Amino acid sequence: MEKLKLAIDVGGTKIAYGLLNEKNEITYRYQTLTPLEIMPEEFTQKLCTEIDTVLKQAGCAQEQLAGIAVGMPSYVDYENGIVVTSGSIRHIKNYPARDILKKRFSGIPILIDNDTNMAALAEHRCGAGKGFHHMVYVALSTGLGTGFIVNDQLFRGSYGGAGESGHMLITPGKGITDGCGNPGCFMSYACGSCLVRHALLAIENGASTRMTEMVTDLSELNAKHIAEAYRQGDALGKKLIEQLIYYASLHIYNLFIAFNINCYVCGGGLTNMGDFLLERIQEQADLLNTQENQKIYIKKAALPGDNGLIGCKIALDTAFQ
Repeated sequence: MEKLKLAIDVGGTKIAYGLLNEKNEITYRYQTLTPLEIMPEEFTQKLCTEIDTVLKQAGCAQEQLAGIAVGMPSYVDYENGIVVTSGSIRHIKNYPARDILKKRFSGIPILIDNDTNMAALAEHRCGAGKGFHHMVYVALSTGLGTGFIVNDQLFRGSYGGAGESGHMLITPGKGITDGCGNPGCFMSYACGSCLVRHALLAIENGASTRMTEMVTDLSELNAKHIAEAYRQGDALGKKLIEQLIYYASLHIYNLFIAFNINCYVCGGGLTNMGDFLLERIQEQADLLNTQENQKIYIKKAALPGDNGLIGCKIALDTAFQ
């Protein structure tokens, strides 16, 4: 009986499930929406129910599972398997995810980590970061986060929260607040959900934009509409995309100065706007970089959509050899 590992990539928009074999091949996929206002007890029930659904539909007995790994869009205490806070699923705090899943799936190795860490592992081992001993994965998505590879190993920091660089402050006390509670962090300027909030605030304050014609209700507005407005030459769309490019490049440059890591692999939904986005971020980072003969490499993720699942599998392999 072939042993499989179950990977669960919880994002700010969707939850992706994948069963993977020892060759890192995804043999079965399942996907649901992420309910951002869900309470912890409901989230537990949702995960357990959907795991059961995946196993049943894939024809996989629980005894076949060699491990379950969950990547969360959250600050995770890795050693204790606790989701400390989540910028996306705001009611999930100090949530003992590993212990909860162990009760339901006893005898199966369980691992809980940050979703961007999982993507970093996959891109370093199998994707765009292959061959670099040091690498940073940058998630330009619903949120903004990073995963650090140092000396070919995932770096989690003292409390397991390394990589929450999107919450580094750039204008302390000013601007909008995201899930971290501190106004003016990088994420509040350079992620999909906050771009939408900036757009809505501008529209509320009287800004004229084609975006209002793209939706029947402003509650439907998303980052894709902002990107389309930018392509159409819309002034507000241009302002918001330029804001994204500026703060994303500044974020990468600051990480380069702090850690002197030269490879930045960018993934996430915002990278689907077009090649222009990373090209412009590269240009801006190069303008900021005054270090002679020290190039910053900004690369597009090679495993879009799957790096979270593949990374979960790799993390299980590493943790439970």
